[in-house]
Amino acid sequence: MEYLLRFQILTTLLLASGIYCSLSTRILAQSVDNPKSSPTPELRTTDELLNQTCNFLKEQQSFTVEIDINYDNLINSGEKVQYSAYQKVWVDKPNKLRSDYVGDERHTQFYYDGKSFTLFSPDLNLYGTKIAPSNFDEVVNVIDEKYGITIPLSNLFISDPCKAINNNIQQSLFIGTNLVNRVESYHILLTTTDKYFQLWISKAEKPVLLKAIITYKNLPGSPQYTALFSQWDFNSSITSDTFTFIPPEKASKIEFLPPQNIIDYSEQ
Repeated sequence: MEYLLRFQILTTLLLASGIYCSLSTRILAQSVDNPKSSPTPELRTTDELLNQTCNFLKEQQSFTVEIDINYDNLINSGEKVQYSAYQKVWVDKPNKLRSDYVGDERHTQFYYDGKSFTLFSPDLNLYGTKIAPSNFDEVVNVIDEKYGITIPLSNLFISDPCKAINNNIQQSLFIGTNLVNRVESYHILLTTTDKYFQLWISKAEKPVLLKAIITYKNLPGSPQYTALFSQWDFNSSITSDTFTFIPPEKASKIEFLPPQNIIDYSEQ
């Protein structure tokens, strides 16, 4: 029997989905009608907010984060329905990553130990393994180009989180100081030709991403992808075996299918 399994992982919210931001001159919107539209004195532009978040993550050697996900999808009859997922990510720079994803449409696990990467489907008990570059920056590009696999949140994990940021943003606005799970955060809106990106960044000492919403404004029904970040932990001890894949009993090893240009909103 020939086993075929198309593995894909949650697409980068900030990189693969196209969240690119100019680090130059965009100024936060100042609205006379909305008293919350001005940020605190120490933060004057959306660029400063984004830079602050990127630089903080750049300095972190290891961390874990949990993500609750909701995304819209258009079914064959044309209606828009919503699915959900949960993801946990472990990072140990420069060359270790694990991502466990449990969702309505799939259940996958990704392991990278600095020597090889493995994608595993617990439901099917199937896995694929390939030799990988020795650092995560190279892995992000190689496995995307060769196998069509996008590593979850890769722009947050590489050595320089702001490296890929460019001028694709047409407009950026400071929306206000708004709540995420009853916690005040900075809320900004970024606009590109085909998407709206809403980002909520913590006002606390650690400026981490708390929430992100991507709206596909040119697609029928304007479907959305929402990621709610929680349990950021920059002090936990992550053991090396966290990133080592041990095949379960009776698991079958398979080869990866060639990349396919398939839109799947669960992987944005």
